[in-house]
Amino acid sequence: MRNERGQVVLILVLVMTVALAIGISVIQRSLSDVSTSSKVEQSSRAFSAAEAGIENKLSGGTGSINFTENSSTAEVTGGDLVPVVPAVGTRQVPLEYPPLAKEEVAHVWLANPDTAAEFYKPLTNDLDIYWGDPKASSDKAALELTLVYYENSQYKPKKWYLDNSSAGRSANNFDTTSPDCSGGIKPSGFENTYQCTIRLTLSSGRAMLLRARLLYNTTSQPFAVQAVGTCATCFIPPQAKKLISTGVAGQTQRTVQLFQLMKVVPPYFDYAIFSAGEIDK
Repeated sequence: MRNERGQVVLILVLVMTVALAIGISVIQRSLSDVSTSSKVEQSSRAFSAAEAGIENKLSGGTGSINFTENSSTAEVTGGDLVPVVPAVGTRQVPLEYPPLAKEEVAHVWLANPDTAAEFYKPLTNDLDIYWGDPKASSDKAALELTLVYYENSQYKPKKWYLDNSSAGRSANNFDTTSPDCSGGIKPSGFENTYQCTIRLTLSSGRAMLLRARLLYNTTSQPFAVQAVGTCATCFIPPQAKKLISTGVAGQTQRTVQLFQLMKVVPPYFDYAIFSAGEIDK
């Protein structure tokens, strides 16, 4: 009889142990789900706060904003023009565009479009151009550059077609000898690393603007321009504003970066049809 009671007690202990283990597992899983849901919800609120901070700044608000209704905050920094006009004797920082998709156009003013007296005044002579992602070994981008300049009371275009010599596209007759496409190119002050670079001498007339288009690439890749030299006119005018908004909700932070171009020629400018006479529809 005593042996039977001992067996019953042992079985009860085993059942209670298994039940306790299952209960603890369920509680841990529930706590983990609650924590994950809370983090996702905080992340969403932080991202929304960061976006709202950008919108508030663009509409003339302050750089800080507190959203009491959902317990989140946003802090907006930056807002400086890009690239800034350099101090005398220093080289201007580069203008690094957000990655460009295939045939997407980057527009760079070389003369100030906002001041009539300076509209025909070139603000730089030579430019260093950078493009391509060295990590995209099987996706080497070519580059089309269009310079618009003013000469003899006329606006004129000048084009360059540049390609990586190892891309195996000799049939396109692009210039593969002038660019340095050694890869791993990251001069001081740059955020991105580039596959190719070339220096352009803009000696034709009065340089107005530069249009750049990546060709053949299937992935978005970086593009940058930097004025050469440290002379009083060796810079390009500011092209954009850069804002960084950090949203915070609970223990979660989300950051949104805005690259706002000032004034550009629309993309269809490169596809416009010119005719000396009338066009019949």
